[in-house]
Amino acid sequence: MFNSLIIRIIIIAFFIFFGYNIIFIILKKQRNNVNRKDYNPKTKKPNRPNKFAKFGVIILNIFIVVACLNIFFYELFTRYIPRLNFFFLTETLQVIGITLTAAGNITLNISYRELGVYWEYPIDGKRKKQKLVTTGIYSKIRHPIYLSFYLMCLGLLFIIQDWVLLCLFIVGGIGLYLQALSEEKELIEAFPKEYKTYIKSTGRFFVKSRNYIRS
Repeated sequence: MFNSLIIRIIIIAFFIFFGYNIIFIILKKQRNNVNRKDYNPKTKKPNRPNKFAKFGVIILNIFIVVACLNIFFYELFTRYIPRLNFFFLTETLQVIGITLTAAGNITLNISYRELGVYWEYPIDGKRKKQKLVTTGIYSKIRHPIYLSFYLMCLGLLFIIQDWVLLCLFIVGGIGLYLQALSEEKELIEAFPKEYKTYIKSTGRFFVKSRNYIRS
């Protein structure tokens, strides 16, 4: 396993890029809220998300916080929290984890740039004008932002390798999947024909194979 200093440096690098995405991509862009002149009153009020889905999103946020705390309290955590034992694959998985966190940050950045003012935080309850974004990365994947969080959290799990993060990842991952299903139902109501056609040509988290589309 990498020593504590290397793990801390990796986590710090991750949070620098993650912070860039949050501060300069999200907070700098104003969302297309309902008080704008171009709001379509026919757009239905968003459904309330499944409680477990909302809980899952919160759990993944807690996952990110716990991973961040490892920068300051790594030795303390390793003393009281059992490590996952991957034997001879431990360092290999940590290298894979670095790759996954980098890929997740890149995917998150691309996704938010493509959404522009139409980005939405899934549990804050704010209403906004909806637009079906199907360009760029969204022409291949319906939920690239959720994919980015799966990649980042799985990568951090491989790097830090403790049981608490594993439990948080499992619960949060299931909740995030349910949240994606909930959003798809909402978008089908808002864009009945367009979204159903869009589903046929895209994958939920991964690119759909051409053979599957033809069949």
